[in-house]
Amino acid sequence: MPLPSRRTPASVAVALLLTLPGCPDQPSGSGTTEGEDTGTTSHGTTGSTAMTATTGSTTAEDTTGDPPPACPGGPLPTPSLVSPANASTEQPIELSLCWDEVGSETGAPVRYRVFVDGIDLTEGGKLGEPGTEGSCLGPLDFNYEQEYAWQVQAFAPGCEGTDSAPSDTWTFLTAPDGITVTVFEDDFSGDQGWELGGDALDGAWIRGNPVPTSYSGATAQPDDCAGGDMCMFTGQNPLGAPSSADVDGGSTTLTSPPFDLSPYAAVSVTLDRFFFKSSFPESGTQLLVELLIPDAAAPSGYQAVVLEQLDSEDQAVGANTWTPKEYVACGAQMLDGMRLRLTATDLGTGILESAVDDVVVRGHTGTSVCDGGEGAICDPNAATPCTGDLLCCAQGTFNHGVYRCSTPVPSVTYPVPGGPIGTFNGPLGCDAPDIFVREDAVDPYESDVFVAEDSCLLYEGCVNAPGWRHVLRFDTYTPNAGSRDLTMGVPSNHPDLYHYSECHGHYHFDGYANYELVDGGGAVVATGHKQAFCLIDLVDWSGWDNDNYDCGNQGISVGMGDVYGAGLDCQFIDVTDVAPGDYVLRIELNQPLQNTAVPPLVERDYGNNIAELPVTIAGA
Repeated sequence: MPLPSRRTPASVAVALLLTLPGCPDQPSGSGTTEGEDTGTTSHGTTGSTAMTATTGSTTAEDTTGDPPPACPGGPLPTPSLVSPANASTEQPIELSLCWDEVGSETGAPVRYRVFVDGIDLTEGGKLGEPGTEGSCLGPLDFNYEQEYAWQVQAFAPGCEGTDSAPSDTWTFLTAPDGITVTVFEDDFSGDQGWELGGDALDGAWIRGNPVPTSYSGATAQPDDCAGGDMCMFTGQNPLGAPSSADVDGGSTTLTSPPFDLSPYAAVSVTLDRFFFKSSFPESGTQLLVELLIPDAAAPSGYQAVVLEQLDSEDQAVGANTWTPKEYVACGAQMLDGMRLRLTATDLGTGILESAVDDVVVRGHTGTSVCDGGEGAICDPNAATPCTGDLLCCAQGTFNHGVYRCSTPVPSVTYPVPGGPIGTFNGPLGCDAPDIFVREDAVDPYESDVFVAEDSCLLYEGCVNAPGWRHVLRFDTYTPNAGSRDLTMGVPSNHPDLYHYSECHGHYHFDGYANYELVDGGGAVVATGHKQAFCLIDLVDWSGWDNDNYDCGNQGISVGMGDVYGAGLDCQFIDVTDVAPGDYVLRIELNQPLQNTAVPPLVERDYGNNIAELPVTIAGA
């Protein structure tokens, strides 16, 4: 199936002006000259990416020949929010956000920007037009049991100075999933009162952002937290020396505030953990994760249930990355005043460091998570993780290390479903999306781009230097041929995957695609990455017309695909300094982020996330 035609982005028109007198000289012998895509939104559509429309004072004349309504003479009235009600709880995870529409005294059309947790859900969309019409946006997909803040702003498109004041900010809390309830959580952005203890001579737990260290080429301390800017780790070391402020001469303990599990039948704990030990010449060295149960008869006042214990060289291999883990305590007594404790111990020589982030404790209303059947906890690395034909499958959209025994389901058959709408007759597997790169749609070609000193391309690391750069451009088409949608929903569902780009003025989805140029000896000679703005339904390869997602409510429906066109920002590799010759273009999807152990998005098949195809670089 052919891709949507590659549209000429606004940046190409800008680039043509570079050949006029007074602009930088174009490289001799170059082909089509392209400028940076400062005028494009996502996926090859054109339009301003600015938060406020400032493109003119009037709108274009309509097809009847009548002049368009004049622009309002000032800011529009502020919209009033309607639903969901402010501070409401138990809201469904799929809902619409609604407000009262406002009018313009001149009759000019009015559109609305809708912000959830400060992120504009209506920027660009699929057609490049900012804002949304009407009085509601949605339905939108939200997470279970999460609080959201939202507001709305009115504006007249194409008219300067018409932005209304933002509405009041309302909040709502979504309902729990009916199976679990969060009783404690901490992303360490604030101080919730964890207790520090132990007898270690150095390397006590501290809250902050770690300074990276390495030992014999291995990461000893990560260069960032798993999510956000704050986490707990063993010993800050501003000088970056691995032997400074690591755990030495004993144990350092980190104990959570108490939480109440008395209403529940079982408990699960999810967290991200990091552990490094340079060698194990002695016994007693470990990272220990325990659930503490109040017991007045115990010497410490608690019974300790071991959730995880890393105390050998084999267990330490690969643990020096941020690894999402889930622990379930089956058969333990559920009481008020329970706590979580982490202990890092180094009784001998060598370097020991540890870190923890994004701790969540959930109470379970039943014990099915422990019974070994459908929905029970499982270990995907075990020889027989589940009974019978059940598969051990990752849960959710973002990989939190949560695995459950699940009934296998078929996927859709790519590229032809082979039946009526909704036919799933592909191989059996976990119920999850499956994204991959369609290699025959990559269509690489070379071009030149002029990069200014203040360019976003330079700021985001997409090129190696300012000035004229020679780049290899290509399309990245990613169909979803799994068994269900890749449902991201609103960007604030997954704050760990997004960062705000000061240069572009909007949020980027990190780590969706990485690009490498590989020579005949297997060496990587140049790299690139897609600064993805959003994932959307753009290509209907199945014929199901299953179009559900856009930049405000992100995802890729099963039977649909997303396309990052070759003309977009960073949709290339800078090959200015690459010698002409034959290479391999490698496109990697959904790979583990820096210092992390697993891909961020849950899929049913990770084996098809790397595409390689031969390319010949002609050079500038």
